[in-house]
Amino acid sequence: MQENLDLFADLDADIYAISVDSPSNSKALKEAGAFTFSFLSDEEFEVLEYVQMKDDQHNMSYRGVSILDADGNYVYHQVNDYWGDQIEATSNIVHEQFKEMNQ
Repeated sequence: MQENLDLFADLDADIYAISVDSPSNSKALKEAGAFTFSFLSDEEFEVLEYVQMKDDQHNMSYRGVSILDADGNYVYHQVNDYWGDQIEATSNIVHEQFKEMNQ
């Protein structure tokens, strides 16, 4: 994701990585990878449940994308693993959703 932040630069949005890791593990990963976007720790699955990204069957989070509006209201989510070679697919999805949200 870090290498492809430019794909999202035209959006008026904040980007976060959310995981169930502890805050110290999230901080260590962020620092080790020199990531410039925020990492959030959600050990209790509160945010992940709200954005429909909790995998109840395995008690973990899904990989994918969630979008909240400026007021924090849930707008969209999609479970996907396009963050590697297919980051353009995620970028297209996010841009489409922002276009719909702003109509």
